[in-house]
Amino acid sequence: MLLLKTPLPFLTFVGLLSLAAVAILIAPGFATPQESDIVFPHEWVGDIDQDDFEEPSGICWHVERGTLFVVGDEGHLSEIEVDGTEINHKRIRKSDFEGVTHDPATGLLYVAVEGDEAVLEVDPGSFKVLREFALPRKLNGRTVMSKKGQGIEAITFVPDPAHPQGGIFHVANQAFTLTDDKDLSAVFQVELPLKDKTGKPKLLGYFEPGIIDLSGLNYDAASGILTLISDVTNTFHQYNGDGDLLCSYAFPGDNQEGITMDDEGAIYVAQDSGGIIKLRPIEN
Repeated sequence: MLLLKTPLPFLTFVGLLSLAAVAILIAPGFATPQESDIVFPHEWVGDIDQDDFEEPSGICWHVERGTLFVVGDEGHLSEIEVDGTEINHKRIRKSDFEGVTHDPATGLLYVAVEGDEAVLEVDPGSFKVLREFALPRKLNGRTVMSKKGQGIEAITFVPDPAHPQGGIFHVANQAFTLTDDKDLSAVFQVELPLKDKTGKPKLLGYFEPGIIDLSGLNYDAASGILTLISDVTNTFHQYNGDGDLLCSYAFPGDNQEGITMDDEGAIYVAQDSGGIIKLRPIEN
């Protein structure tokens, strides 16, 4: 299971992530993306948004349905084809939806709600909310996600058939500083009671990549790679299953708040300022 190979507490993982290897950070002594020529190698396909989706902030590829699901800041959810053709659209409720993922074993969607720091379980066909999980703000008795902070900004699911719940979630907490020990700019490992209907959500641990404004996450089960993007720094980062940083790039686009990859390797980026950008990676 990704990033869960050492005993808790999870602070041990900070040592695994060599911050010196991250060449593109907004922090004293580091080059900004504008100063760097290390740009993510890609072919720009274009904006596939055909319906002017309002403030898209999260996106995921649904393995079983072969479609994309998009969420927005005003509580909207859409299912679209890879060319942007809309299949279904609904405003679920007046909430700030910031991320979406799915469990390939059941097909159910999981939507991250900023401010509430909650996750909604949603039927992908009817768009009906089945359950809601409030995430704890403390880990080992210590506040790590402050009520006064920016809140959760991204979510992705890591399947694991050996896990009692079928896998865990990675949830990014958005912060614009690296110095607030009560509101971490970190990726949290979260267990939800997917199978145990009486259980409660748990924070299992976290890692701090040393980057502000964590805005999008995607886990690729085939490669075991976790992709992380940051909006304000315009950067793209990938980690392996041991938590080691594999690469960092300046990333194209504007207000990039969601990222996913389809079964052919194409990348889709939800831009909060508008647009769903499609890219094709180019190998160096």
